[in-house]
Amino acid sequence: MEILLSQLENSLKEKITSIVLCAGEGTRAKDIAESVPKPLIIVKSLKNQSILSINISNFKKLNLDPIVVVTGHLGKQIADFLNSLYIINQNGKEDILIHNSGDMYKLGPLYSFLSVTTNHQVFKDDKIYLVFPGDTVFDYNLLQEILVRLLENYSQVVSNSIIFYRKIKTEILIKRFEKYYPNLEKNISYLKIEEKDSNATVEEIAQKKLSSISDEEVINQIIPIFIFNTAYVKIIKELATPVRFRHIREVVNLMIKKKNKFFAVSVNPELAFYDIDTHSDLLFLNEKKKGGQ
Repeated sequence: MEILLSQLENSLKEKITSIVLCAGEGTRAKDIAESVPKPLIIVKSLKNQSILSINISNFKKLNLDPIVVVTGHLGKQIADFLNSLYIINQNGKEDILIHNSGDMYKLGPLYSFLSVTTNHQVFKDDKIYLVFPGDTVFDYNLLQEILVRLLENYSQVVSNSIIFYRKIKTEILIKRFEKYYPNLEKNISYLKIEEKDSNATVEEIAQKKLSSISDEEVINQIIPIFIFNTAYVKIIKELATPVRFRHIREVVNLMIKKKNKFFAVSVNPELAFYDIDTHSDLLFLNEKKKGGQ
């Protein structure tokens, strides 16, 4: 795996830009983040680090830079935090770029992302964009595998795009979540896939509450990291003008209907991520990370 990552660094480093969306108001997380942006929520079980600090640390370990952090709501707090990182780690400012989305974030995360197309320091031809939600903690090993799979499927990204998923039994998800979500009200995003020959393509990104899925079903749970080439970003911008959607998955579904290809690539189902929308999400994360791993 280390050899593959070395190849990735050598051949793709100049083409990859990591974009972390930290602009939203976090309306569903008011009980845990009323006065701070969600990416700055502290995770006690992970050495009292913030979500953003954990992710940036992992991105840096994997040489996932430059890192563009998109701000909006309470953006000054995020900017102050990132500026403190420069001092603590003595990193050059070129490694982490703060992009202010202006009022675009009010239209939803899709438009927070599209705001970077106006930033000529960020948006350039022949780039590959890895788009991360700023309120999700990703295990380091999951990010590492994503990069390996990206290398293996790089030709698909250049001309189309790929979406990562983990194939998992609903029964396993229920066992994981039932303690903190007794009504199984948690939303699960998953892929509907068409398999043909050796390739699998995405037919739709769907979403259901866990309670509405049979516990015997196996689903393709999406890994919430979108990978776009510059051409696909331009298509997204065109389809989203005038304002039509809030979320990236919505415009991706429209692109699929218009015959733009998204290949589906699976990762190890044991590798985890934790989206933080509610107090229950934070409790769940802290339980899973009691040992600090």
